[in-house]
Amino acid sequence: MSQARAFWAIYISVAVSYLGVGLVAPLIAIVLSEHGANSLLVGLVGTTMFAALTLASFPIGTLTDRIGPKPILIFGLVLYGISILLFALMQATWLFFLARAIEGVGGAAISVTTTTMVSQLSGPHERARRMSYYALSVGLGWAVGPLAGTLLFGIFLELPFILCFVLSLISAALAAVLIPKTAPSAHEHDTHVTSISANIFVPISAGALYGYLMSSLVTLIPLYLQAINVEEREMGIIITAVVVGTLISQVPIGKAADRFGKRRTLLVCASLLTVVFAIMPFHADWRPFILTGGLTGALAGSLYPIALAMIGGNVPKERIGAATALFSLAFGIGSLVGPAVSGLAMDHLGYRWLFYLPSLLTALFSLILVALYGKTVARRRKMVNNNLRV
Repeated sequence: MSQARAFWAIYISVAVSYLGVGLVAPLIAIVLSEHGANSLLVGLVGTTMFAALTLASFPIGTLTDRIGPKPILIFGLVLYGISILLFALMQATWLFFLARAIEGVGGAAISVTTTTMVSQLSGPHERARRMSYYALSVGLGWAVGPLAGTLLFGIFLELPFILCFVLSLISAALAAVLIPKTAPSAHEHDTHVTSISANIFVPISAGALYGYLMSSLVTLIPLYLQAINVEEREMGIIITAVVVGTLISQVPIGKAADRFGKRRTLLVCASLLTVVFAIMPFHADWRPFILTGGLTGALAGSLYPIALAMIGGNVPKERIGAATALFSLAFGIGSLVGPAVSGLAMDHLGYRWLFYLPSLLTALFSLILVALYGKTVARRRKMVNNNLRV
């Protein structure tokens, strides 16, 4: 029962953090515009948060392995809440950059420690399922954030930021009471990147690919849909289909990964995703996007929890913090470069490359999975044959 409560505290913590992301992102443009900021400045403020999250991830992961994840999670939740509250209090535009940087550090602390604890507290045959609940919490927080933010913003400007601050403090209190303290790793353990990267190349690649896909599609698909004369109401339906597909697929895919194997399930999802992306440029009407959008959310969403579950199974417990931080770093880099690379492809090769490029990347990832799976099978057969000779 105590372990179940710990998982609930973890899921609530991550849901609150992504509630804040979804809440702040649409409102920040409104608040900044009232301060006279242009579109470029709004974009730079948004990039600041992802840059800070990316840069802070690995140092936080190393610290997590040394002192344990619980105190860093509590600190991250408090810091994250303060950063959100600052948006309601600031008057100078430059302070938004500072607040977003603080938000990124707090978000990195929450992300790295929660994924580390899910890996540490989960058994080998339930890790993917537990990670799917984690991904479901992320999706729910992200989906509810914009709606809650706009509704509360209509009551008075500061309310959504104050409420998110309060929720962050409540989450920190729940984490302090319900999550067990895990022993820190011994200092002599090497948590350098090179000591763990060989075991987690596939999940790290999945993290980078997921960051690339989500950031590029979320940023640029409105331009593509506008180019084929899709109206705003219809865009909203398509985006809702993507969110729904992501949410309803997480737990079934997580259970499938535990039952049939994580690498095999990941290969099936990546291969199907390759086909879906290849089909999407040929839609002449907005209605097929409802189906392919839902499939994209479901299949791309599987990359995140399965990759994290693979890290938990392939990395020693004393190095999970650094490994999950490396995953967050890869995800952050993918998120940062995704819109720029896809935007360049669309400008120089045509708008359909918004989907062609992801199709090529997921196909390459599938080939990597096949190649590494073949090497793993060959290595296992060799070990079995050697044992038989003995």
